[in-house]
Amino acid sequence: MFIGNKNYIYSTNVRDNDILRNSFNILVRKTFCFDFTEWYNAGYWGEMYIPHVLSDGERVVSNVSVNIMQFDICGIKKNYIQLGTVMTDSEYCGKGLNRYIMENILEKYRDSTDGIYLFANDTVLDYYPKFGFVPSKEYEYFMPCSGMADVKPYVLERASISQERHSVGLYNAITGYCNDDGFTNQNDRMYMDKNPGLYQFWMAEGFWERIYYIPEKGAYVAADMEGKVLHIYQVFGKKYIETRRLAKSFGEGVEEVVTGYTPVCKEEFQIREHKEEDCTLFIMGEDLQRIEKDKIMFPVLSHA
Repeated sequence: MFIGNKNYIYSTNVRDNDILRNSFNILVRKTFCFDFTEWYNAGYWGEMYIPHVLSDGERVVSNVSVNIMQFDICGIKKNYIQLGTVMTDSEYCGKGLNRYIMENILEKYRDSTDGIYLFANDTVLDYYPKFGFVPSKEYEYFMPCSGMADVKPYVLERASISQERHSVGLYNAITGYCNDDGFTNQNDRMYMDKNPGLYQFWMAEGFWERIYYIPEKGAYVAADMEGKVLHIYQVFGKKYIETRRLAKSFGEGVEEVVTGYTPVCKEEFQIREHKEEDCTLFIMGEDLQRIEKDKIMFPVLSHA
């Protein structure tokens, strides 16, 4: 199609086209300083991550990626679209390429999903409202840790991808966590359903260093310490993990726990607005108003 006075090729067949995929990864590296090569080579790039690209010949010059997101929110299934990897080559900025892609995506998905959302950096906060997106607050849950002298810690094992029992065990925990339709999550009120590929992307990007195994529960936890604050990003397992016991497992120096998801036992926590530097949530669709209204947050490991 012609945009301005130049002909571009619009495609969504990036994953299975070697030339487009390689050019796409070049632009991702140029824009974001990473790429999807390892994720693709490991077989985790599935059907739920769909770049929409414009190319100048065989060169990808602009993209908006569609992430098919399925969530379970307190037992209710929701189908959302998360937009990400929004980029245009610097040589092609100002030509309306990204707008063309965005308008095509919204026309395709606006009426066939429960809502569309994205996380924007501070340089483009005026851009997305032009398409009908509105900013939304998220809320995070935290627990001050004091008076834990009598709390019994869990025994933790540091999981390693080089240990087959853990690499296989975590994969099984993730796929069971995502795909068991009879599973009622006891830790997370809003969890990502049926998208193990996105979890594996996070593992490939360094989260393996934050994975611990709890033999007593047969569960894995993604967590790390930042100063005296314990960040619990996700629990993978079918049994309830006691936050205070988990905090005690990281030693006596933990003064606060912050979760990267909305805990089921909200009454055990305090709540505050979640603020992340250079990151604003934009939403489209009435259903997604629940994020701010019900004081919940998209799990950290669901960000694409």
